[in-house]
Amino acid sequence: MGLISKMRKINDKGQNLIEYALVASIVTAAVVAMSTYVFRSVQATQQMIYEESGRE
Repeated sequence: MGLISKMRKINDKGQNLIEYALVASIVTAAVVAMSTYVFRSVQATQQMIYEESGRE
């Protein structure tokens, strides 16, 4: 195995790591963005239940 082929394998591994990190960061950003909407939805549901129970 020559030096060039070893360097290609190292570069491929580095590129794979960067791609996985990029996908993980995109998924994390999407989860964080959606958590705001989920939290608001839960609060609205709780408020609706509270108001319907007549405890205003």
